[in-house]
Amino acid sequence: MKRVLAIAALAALSGASLFAFGSREAPAAAAKAPLELRIGALKGPSGMGMIELFENSPSLPDQLSVRFEALSGADSAAAKLLSGELDGAVLPVNMAAKLYNAGLPYRLAALVGNGMVKILSADTGIRSLSDLKGREVHVAGQGATPEYLLRAVLKHAGMDADKDMRLAFNLPYPEMAASLASGKIAVAVLPEPFATVAMKANPALREAFSLGALWTAATGQADYPMTVFVLRSSLIAERPEGVQALLKAYKASIASVIADPQAAGLLVEKHDFGLKAPIAAAAVPNANFTFEGAPGARASVEALLQLFLQSAPVSIGGKLPDGGFYADLGL
Repeated sequence: MKRVLAIAALAALSGASLFAFGSREAPAAAAKAPLELRIGALKGPSGMGMIELFENSPSLPDQLSVRFEALSGADSAAAKLLSGELDGAVLPVNMAAKLYNAGLPYRLAALVGNGMVKILSADTGIRSLSDLKGREVHVAGQGATPEYLLRAVLKHAGMDADKDMRLAFNLPYPEMAASLASGKIAVAVLPEPFATVAMKANPALREAFSLGALWTAATGQADYPMTVFVLRSSLIAERPEGVQALLKAYKASIASVIADPQAAGLLVEKHDFGLKAPIAAAAVPNANFTFEGAPGARASVEALLQLFLQSAPVSIGGKLPDGGFYADLGL
């Protein structure tokens, strides 16, 4: 039901501009009144970089405190942003763009996760895109980054995803990982941590070739973005010191997770992020966490959004976000 409501609300916003969320959009005169920020992180690898903040909430200036919430998925995050229940959240790139283009007052503050999609198979004969001709390829998430990433690199190689192979979208991520590990399916495009889950269950599985390298060859971009952190516009304008402190704490959390995957895995399980500690720890080195301020990330974000714009314009709100989407916080 939440998914239906979120999608319906996003569709209704296509020509609307929602800049008033009651008391959360406080007037300038009340800007320094004590305020508790509400921040959402997605369960799974997308939100794992924030896990240290769940354990030790940062102390912020500008009369700000902060409360963190683990969310079941991107649709849940979108619904809470739409209703004004959150002041910031970790989101897929295309969803962040769609909300902004619909007129919601949230701006991209930082890129927090780069490419973590892998093409896996136990078939040693699959070593390049051309080896996929005539094969059935299971793809995680129709209308999401894995599909459009695959289509883009195929197009650059002179191949047509709809003619040269059979793309299948009928399996949920966990079932796809299990089916790949058991040999029920032969080839799959999976993000972390499901790629790690599958490879741990079947050591014969391997990354057949690098989609990231093919993306670089196709676009000239060093990597492709997966997740971003968005914040309410009024907070950025009215409480810049507090926002900068929050972002610095988030950056430090990501660095800590990368430095000590085992400790991060224990926190992921403790705070109910949907992964057991050993799987979370094993996924960290493959999850491609990063932290880059919005201005520096703009080129790679726009390169990915161009794919969505070409293939499914509605998925980003029908256009590339304008420059106002990218908050310059001096990071």
